[in-house]
Amino acid sequence: MNKSAPDQMNARLKESYPYEKRNLIVFGLNQILIRLGWMFKAESVVIPAFIDTYTSSGTIRGLLPLILRIGQSLPQFLIAQRVARMPKKQAFFILTAFGFAIPWFVLSLTLGFTNWAANVMVAVFLVLCTLHWLTVGCHLLAHGTLQGKLISPEKRGRLLAYSNIIGCTLAIGLAFYLMPRWLSESPPRYAVIFGATAVSFGVAASVSFWFKELPSPPQRTAPFFKFLGDALLLLKHDRDFRRFAIVILLFYSMWPLFPHYTVFGQRTLGLAPSGFVTLIIAQNASNAVGSGIMGNIADRSGNRFVLRLLILIGAFMPLLAVGISRMPSGAQFYWIIFALMGFTPVSARIVTNYTLEIASQEKHPQYLGVMSLFQAMPLFVSPLVGMLIEKFAFEPVFIGCSALVSLGFLLTFRLAEPRVNQKF
Repeated sequence: MNKSAPDQMNARLKESYPYEKRNLIVFGLNQILIRLGWMFKAESVVIPAFIDTYTSSGTIRGLLPLILRIGQSLPQFLIAQRVARMPKKQAFFILTAFGFAIPWFVLSLTLGFTNWAANVMVAVFLVLCTLHWLTVGCHLLAHGTLQGKLISPEKRGRLLAYSNIIGCTLAIGLAFYLMPRWLSESPPRYAVIFGATAVSFGVAASVSFWFKELPSPPQRTAPFFKFLGDALLLLKHDRDFRRFAIVILLFYSMWPLFPHYTVFGQRTLGLAPSGFVTLIIAQNASNAVGSGIMGNIADRSGNRFVLRLLILIGAFMPLLAVGISRMPSGAQFYWIIFALMGFTPVSARIVTNYTLEIASQEKHPQYLGVMSLFQAMPLFVSPLVGMLIEKFAFEPVFIGCSALVSLGFLLTFRLAEPRVNQKF
């Protein structure tokens, strides 16, 4: 008697993704712990406020998104060839996970045991932040390729959803209990905050030893520059990928604004550091809810539809910030901006998952590497965005970025849907 179609599909999935149940749990624990660490250092709240205690320069704030995205993107592109040749990705995943925890240990110790001048601390922070994001970039490539190898496409959205729901719920509890006492002191206890970040990241890396991964067949890759040329040729020969790259280029034009929202709220609405906890809670709550909703929609209806929704939210956010800043009681509603910002970690995973779906498995490192470059390009102008804010004020720059993201939203209607029989 022949097996039914669902039984045959389950048998193929079990053969293609052995130990998937165990690996789902390990991935989930890893992402939950990373979410906790990310909450403590919150690039959109804690980091800009920390920098603002040493310098009010918009250009320095503008360097943060540039460092973030260069660190995330450049290593992925440079090491994609080497990762593609690795029969097992787990060791590289673990190494890079420990790597991006170390700078926060160093920063915590520096703040706790030294009393350096403001300009020296800014320089030290920027160097450590760069090291952090370089290792994060390597880790993201390791994460994408390891997930593509160990987890079936139909379960990646649920993994995103459940890990973020649990992680953000725990983060909200810790933020409510710990952050007020750390932020309300004068000066705020940034050494403790960044130490908590390092501990969370270190434990997340330790969990990764429990992955169960079988070695892949050895792959022979071309020399680096041929590999680089072949990767860039993807844009020429793959029309769907080329369109997707343009959409991401426009979507990520809103990211240079992120470190400016907190300072914008402080200067226009008088937000105090003690009120940052509300912003952190709002951001993590929406991350949890958004991950649950968007992850399940992605599994059911495809990543393209979810990406379209997330880009629309991104286009609306700068306009809403400007509108709230002009309200007499706007300070009471500014948390809404950070609630919308909570969807951005979801968008990064959706971009990765869509990329994995439109590429064959052996080309995952190449596609992810090229996509990381397009994610990085808008961030090269982030110092310029800071300078424009200093010269022309926040509002015109916010409105201009919103227009670019809106164009990206319109172009999503020309993207291909790699799944069949979708409702959207």
